[in-house]
Amino acid sequence: MTRGIRYATLTVVTAALLELVPATAKAGDVYAWTQIVIANATVQTAFGPNDLGQVAIIDLTGTVSGIYQNGRFTRLPAAPSGFTVSAYGINNAGVIVGFATTTADSHEQAFILKRGQYRFFSRAGWQNTEARSIGPSGLVVGINFQDTGEYAGFVYDPSAGTFTDVTPSGSIYTIAQGINRLGRISGSGQDDLGRYAFIWQQSPSGNGSQAPVPFFERIELGDGYTNARGINDEGVIVGWAQASGQRVGFVGSASRGYQLLVPPGGDAAGVSSYCQGINNARQVACYVSDANGNTLAAFIGTPVGGDP
Repeated sequence: MTRGIRYATLTVVTAALLELVPATAKAGDVYAWTQIVIANATVQTAFGPNDLGQVAIIDLTGTVSGIYQNGRFTRLPAAPSGFTVSAYGINNAGVIVGFATTTADSHEQAFILKRGQYRFFSRAGWQNTEARSIGPSGLVVGINFQDTGEYAGFVYDPSAGTFTDVTPSGSIYTIAQGINRLGRISGSGQDDLGRYAFIWQQSPSGNGSQAPVPFFERIELGDGYTNARGINDEGVIVGWAQASGQRVGFVGSASRGYQLLVPPGGDAAGVSSYCQGINNARQVACYVSDANGNTLAAFIGTPVGGDP
């Protein structure tokens, strides 16, 4: 396991992104990076962390998945016979969400894992349902997609068994991923103007059900390829954008400004960094991939200085 402090460095590749950071942006946090290492496995994705520092992990083979915390990795409980399960999110209560496939059907269905019991669910009319995160209230955020390439976002209420669509008008490719205690949802959409990050407010409607209201914020950084993934209760988002052909992690908000997140090795030529989640201490989970999309290393980033 490696530890160290690394600043978000300004390189020729990332300069284009910094040029589009709002003029009111603050200096931001300095991050210390801790590599996520799992015995006998190579990390492919790292989502989270929750406020306990727990991160959902999937390995390169897609057959090993579980929760990483403070150097310890715990695999998911055995799934029912014929199922393969992969974790994408965990809330502070320890409830885990993700997706599953079966030996009979490679299409994805979502799951909620609570007290060792799996509950599987799918959205009608969609071939694939994938849960990305679960909020403090138990609402689940995720994506649907068809084999033909259509994507939509959703919020699922497990107590009622109901789905609410979270797809921006005109978006042809939508990822909904983060949700905080206020019901604000983070994700990304794509339209004729390009890829953009969004924060969507989930608000009670007059009849007592949950229904989304129009965008709270639309964010565009870099060269028009911005993706929000996690959001904390302060409204700080994390994700990744593109500048000069390289994908780079970022963190921030309209009030705080945005800064790059470059884990160790993330500024090398041909390498991309992706940040997938943030907690209320502004800890982040990011990973670095090579030009072929293979993960080189995954990290938890912890702020050690900067803005309060």
